[in-house]
Amino acid sequence: MIPLPFLAQAASAPATSGPTDVLGSVSALSLWELLRAGGLVMLPLFLASVAAVFLIGYYFLTLRRTAITHDALESRIDAFLADEDLSGLASYLKNRPEALAEVLSKVLEFTYRRKDADADAIKAVAESEGARIASTLNQRVVYLLDIGVLSPMLGLFGTVVGILRSFGTIATEALTMRTMMLAGGVSQALIATAAGLVIGISAMFFYSYFRGRVQTLISVFEVAVTTRVQEIILMKKRR
Repeated sequence: MIPLPFLAQAASAPATSGPTDVLGSVSALSLWELLRAGGLVMLPLFLASVAAVFLIGYYFLTLRRTAITHDALESRIDAFLADEDLSGLASYLKNRPEALAEVLSKVLEFTYRRKDADADAIKAVAESEGARIASTLNQRVVYLLDIGVLSPMLGLFGTVVGILRSFGTIATEALTMRTMMLAGGVSQALIATAAGLVIGISAMFFYSYFRGRVQTLISVFEVAVTTRVQEIILMKKRR
């Protein structure tokens, strides 16, 4: 799941005779063995990569204009407003999943409960409901940001633990072997950092993309809601 084909090169070193067999054994490691060499921190990194892939796919499917509004919905709403049929509009919008339908449904519900509500009160209801939906959209993509921030730190933690383990191991070895063992241990410990950076950079890239998409959807949402709420207010004044 974690695209790290370059890690094998990062951990490799030229094999010669004698003590360099320690590094030669590192270069012979497979990708799976290299990932295992990253330590236990590779497990949460793997789970983070799975979560990131799931969230990216989920956002591609759900963060669409049709979740906010669409031409067919707006045409039906405009037709009800043109006929000044607020009761029919309320029935049509009830239990619809689009964000525009949710806000207008709340506004109509408020106007029926409060016959004496003025324009400012109606606008306040629309703004509060719209702010709730906008906050939900913004909060939804923050999970990718969390993965992008935490993954490199997890990788760095795994590297620090791996280096400490390498120093503890070579302390008991002969002097001629220490340098080679340290180089091999550090190269394997850096696998965790590389994995964390790959996951973090990928998550941050898609977070930036989806954040821009959310802002676009919120802009479309605000325009659609403002126009229809103003029409409802004017219609209420005429009555």
